[in-house]
Amino acid sequence: MSAPLLAQRHLSVITRHADSELARIQDTIEHAVLVDDRSDLERLLGELLAIEHPVVPKTLDLIGHSTADSSLLRLGDWVIDATSPTVTAFFRELADHAVLPRLGVCAVRLLGCQTAETEQGRATLCALSDLLGLEVYGSTELIFASHYDRHGYKDERDFLLTSSTDVRRKARPSQALLRGTPYSRTLDVDALPTTSLQVGERAWPQRIASGDAAGAFLRLIRRGEGGTMPGLLTGPRCEIALPAARAGAYHVAQILLDYQFIRVYPDGPDGDGVVYPVVDPQALRTIVDSLPSS
Repeated sequence: MSAPLLAQRHLSVITRHADSELARIQDTIEHAVLVDDRSDLERLLGELLAIEHPVVPKTLDLIGHSTADSSLLRLGDWVIDATSPTVTAFFRELADHAVLPRLGVCAVRLLGCQTAETEQGRATLCALSDLLGLEVYGSTELIFASHYDRHGYKDERDFLLTSSTDVRRKARPSQALLRGTPYSRTLDVDALPTTSLQVGERAWPQRIASGDAAGAFLRLIRRGEGGTMPGLLTGPRCEIALPAARAGAYHVAQILLDYQFIRVYPDGPDGDGVVYPVVDPQALRTIVDSLPSS
């Protein structure tokens, strides 16, 4: 690991195992690091922190292909998907230790094809931005090797990128939430309070989600379009217990109306509920119906 990496305006991190297009990018960028997965990226950042070098403002450019189904960036065998608890935990740890600011990183860019063109991709941009406290960029078009030079991604191609701020600005809140107060943060399930399963008589049914079911559940939520609605007296149809990192602990989300919204309580049951619209109510109903009761 050498100091020249820290002296660049772009810290370029590229998927190691590459097809011809990614191989051309690897050959083009003079100072770049090749990685296979999340652990390689974690190791790289740790090694850079150990280098004594003046801080130069830079972007952290994560370069790879995007997934075929949801246009999420794939870095080696690691898909950067904010619905994954391991992904959000990784970026939350970076934020907790101020890793990126200490390296001079002022923005993160997910440089794969159309990483800002799907609902899941845009939600990931916003979630990572919230976790890191930095601007996060994705692409709105196809990205090619010709878009890079020896310094990294070319400045004149910045028009192909959009920021997490732009995504939030362009998001159209559901009409049903217009009377609520827009909630500034993307839904981060891991940041919600945890509870144990409650057995016995309940005011409404409770269903228990597995890790896979929780991921499918979250992909149906417009996680950047929440609103606080303290006057909403609608009781839930049921509540979903989503597994937390600690064994035996769960995060709770309530299903409202005809599967059109969910409600969570980021500040605990005595705080205001935050309501998020659902992308596909029928798909959500199908998932909920498949879950076992507590």
